[in-house]
Amino acid sequence: MTTTEMGGASGDLPLIDERLWERVARDFDEIGPEACMAELLDELLAHNPHYLEMAMRSARDVGDSERILSGFAMFYRILWLSARERGRPLPRITPETRDAIAALAGECGEAQFVRLATQTLLDENPGLLQMADSFASRHDDYLGIMQGFALLYKSLSAQAVIDGLGVLAQRRAPDRKGRPAK
Repeated sequence: MTTTEMGGASGDLPLIDERLWERVARDFDEIGPEACMAELLDELLAHNPHYLEMAMRSARDVGDSERILSGFAMFYRILWLSARERGRPLPRITPETRDAIAALAGECGEAQFVRLATQTLLDENPGLLQMADSFASRHDDYLGIMQGFALLYKSLSAQAVIDGLGVLAQRRAPDRKGRPAK
């Protein structure tokens, strides 16, 4: 199975178009940011707590954590809606993946990590990068916010690849009688 057959260069992360970005923004306007955030935080707590942990830490590091967290939650919601339309779940970030991405960011240095992750996002999901850039450009700490988006995206992307490899390994595993998979 090629990376294209697995969902693209980023594993199973869906490509984002402007339509989903507009839908999430409209939901925030019509339903209200408090109600949307409550629903998103419940979703994240139940289904992707390590994403939530990373998003909260990144928002706290930047300051104005409620507003910044709403951007990270919208980012997740856009990806979640696109994945749902394709009948696939978003990856659930594991502690191991979270720690590996954080270590990589530490080894590269923040600015280099953001540069590399932003280039990856541009190559794999330009619509999502446009959303992140638009959100971050309205705030004082552009680099800090983009670092948060980059960290979150790379964590989801890495987890998608890891999960995809696990599925491939299961498909190639011998059956109960030790015969090679077909």
